[in-house]
Amino acid sequence: MIHPWVKRWLTTTNHKEIGILYIVTSLYFLFIGGLLAELVRIQLAVPENNFLQPVYYNQAVTMHGLIMVLWFLSPLGFGFANYFVPLQIGAKDLAFPRLNAFSYWLYLFSGLVAATGFFIPGGAISGGWTVYAPLSSLQYSPGAGTTLGAAGLIMLTASVTMSSVNFIVTILYHRSKEITFSKMPIFTWFILFTVIIMLFAFPPLLAALIMLAADRLLGTWFFTSAAGGAILWDHLFWFFGHPEVYIVLLPAFGAVAEIISHYSSKEIYAKNAIILSLAIASFLSLVVWGHHMYITGINLSEREIFTVTTELISVPFGVMVISYIWTLNKGTVRLATPMLFALGSISLFVIGGITGVFNSSVALDIGIRGTYWVVAHFHYVMVGATLFGLFGALYYWYPKITGLEYSDRAGKLHFITSFIGFNLLYFPMFFLYDMPRRISTYSSATGWAPYNYVATAGALLFGIAQLLLVLNLVRPFVSFPRGAYTLWERGAGNIRVMTHASNPTVNENTESEVGHTTPLPLLLSFGTAVFFLGILFGIPAFALGLIILIYGIVRWFKDDFYSRFKGPEPGEERWPFESISKETLGMWVFIASEIMLFGSVISSYIFIRSNFPQWPSPAAIHDIPLGLFNTTVLITSGFTMFLAMINAREGKQVGMLVALTSTMLLGSVFLSVKFSEWYNLISNGFTPSSGLPGSTFYLATGLHAGHVIAGVFLLGYFVFKTLKGGYVKERGSIESFGIYWAFVDAIWLVLFPLFYLV
Repeated sequence: MIHPWVKRWLTTTNHKEIGILYIVTSLYFLFIGGLLAELVRIQLAVPENNFLQPVYYNQAVTMHGLIMVLWFLSPLGFGFANYFVPLQIGAKDLAFPRLNAFSYWLYLFSGLVAATGFFIPGGAISGGWTVYAPLSSLQYSPGAGTTLGAAGLIMLTASVTMSSVNFIVTILYHRSKEITFSKMPIFTWFILFTVIIMLFAFPPLLAALIMLAADRLLGTWFFTSAAGGAILWDHLFWFFGHPEVYIVLLPAFGAVAEIISHYSSKEIYAKNAIILSLAIASFLSLVVWGHHMYITGINLSEREIFTVTTELISVPFGVMVISYIWTLNKGTVRLATPMLFALGSISLFVIGGITGVFNSSVALDIGIRGTYWVVAHFHYVMVGATLFGLFGALYYWYPKITGLEYSDRAGKLHFITSFIGFNLLYFPMFFLYDMPRRISTYSSATGWAPYNYVATAGALLFGIAQLLLVLNLVRPFVSFPRGAYTLWERGAGNIRVMTHASNPTVNENTESEVGHTTPLPLLLSFGTAVFFLGILFGIPAFALGLIILIYGIVRWFKDDFYSRFKGPEPGEERWPFESISKETLGMWVFIASEIMLFGSVISSYIFIRSNFPQWPSPAAIHDIPLGLFNTTVLITSGFTMFLAMINAREGKQVGMLVALTSTMLLGSVFLSVKFSEWYNLISNGFTPSSGLPGSTFYLATGLHAGHVIAGVFLLGYFVFKTLKGGYVKERGSIESFGIYWAFVDAIWLVLFPLFYLV
């Protein structure tokens, strides 16, 4: 028997409890990533050290970077977002509570899958946190660790996508009547722009990871050929990689704005200017990736464009910093622990931002690219500004989340030791502008030893300082034995919040209800992890994971059919989306990310083909009349799906049933023809591993076929539910699926001419 307290945490869908789970889990990953960092710094403390062999050093560096960026910093910020965004906008929960729980459990299991590499022959992923090609190829990384790392990142990307859709719909659709856009709290604004960036930045990474997994498992040629290779990976990765800096930073800066306003007893200065700056920075974050590629051979015009956009992005962040500083002016400033961390965050960001301007220059970047100057710069921005801002948020909201008080004296000691340790760790690296960042040891003749020794001392001090954080957070629970139980109750919303520790922007009159519990998000995430572990354990694990996934999906549909789970009602203030359902809004948001995913795959195909002069003519490979027939079938299915939507709106259940059934049958015909075509092509030697034409064709059409398969299964469920009398009054699911199916049709209308006609 599972204890009810444990069962509650394993099955909860309550936004507060999910937020707490994110916070606790991210701090666990901080411990793992921090421990790896200490090992790296010990290795570099003195010249010609053999504390870590190069192979283990590379694994430690790689997993440290991935864990800290993707499994610690961002999730910690979204732990606070889960807890407080619904409260700040007067919502009872996130728009899709089960999806929120699914997102959390996928995040947890994704980290465990990626870390599994440490315990297998060949070790964990070791090509650097950027996973550069060709280092990530089977030739240079032959073990399963890199493939497991890619699998973990694919799971994490799925988690991020679900979370992005959920937060966007919640903020746009579930605000109370008092919370117009002009009155929306500043932290929620920061989260909104963060998830918008996530929605567009992560799909290119997902496309790159799918190609990498295909290279390693199916023998495709995306990153092992001259036509694609390292440059293709660079474009895809850095389109994600640079926006990730702001994905990590913005939640922390949003918390800093709340903290400074609260401890200055003033409204944040120039809030509208901050919001405008957020919008500009969010756009610019997606058009600066090329400054990571100055030395890869991109032409001069591209370099000039990326230089300008990189320098421009400093302007909106300068506005934010000035706004924060001006808020302090003539305010009643109290230097409590959260305020110290907020001010520390700003000061470290200024150092990181100023040094980042050097990297925007092509001439300077060529000189310092790949050195410890860059390591210092991005750690000041991503770790310094973000970590200190999030630590400030943790202290600021800790009494509200737990109902307990920490020691302000211990918190200030934590800040002082952390601030000193951080600067001792990273500031000396600015003087190591000639030390390559991807070496595991160095000669005493280089003169790098003193700076590395000081940096290692700073790392040890910074690591030890975090023990003060743990003690300060745990001590109140030891002093108050009911602390853990109270945390559960408060997460469920059964206990009123403490007014003396409240955030002034939180709507104290709106508490989330106890809500529903379900084991399905945990079950589906576990099944996904088992499926991906088939990379290591073979077909039995693949089969077991697939069985668990199918069972979980069937259970999910069953709960939906019997209406066993109800999400929160929409808010009164949802302009300009009053006339559509939240399912429809969610689907439109999801389609935006899907456009980026397929856009990345199609752009990669165009990039590869433009660099591969001997591309065979389509007629020499494909049966064009057969492809045209299949295209006609899919277009017809789009028409029948449109009829289903019309009948749903008019309440004509028989007509809707006929149209849905027709769409399902036409989709099945499309898949049958497609699988038959693949079989014939493979039988004639045109395989995913036969060259780039095969690699690109099977990946693009296979990804599309996967979407069609998912659609056919959903159509089967819609037909079954319609036969049982469903969808008489509710049509949101049918309309949202109609949008999805139209997108599937539209993508095929792009793929067909690219592969069959051009």
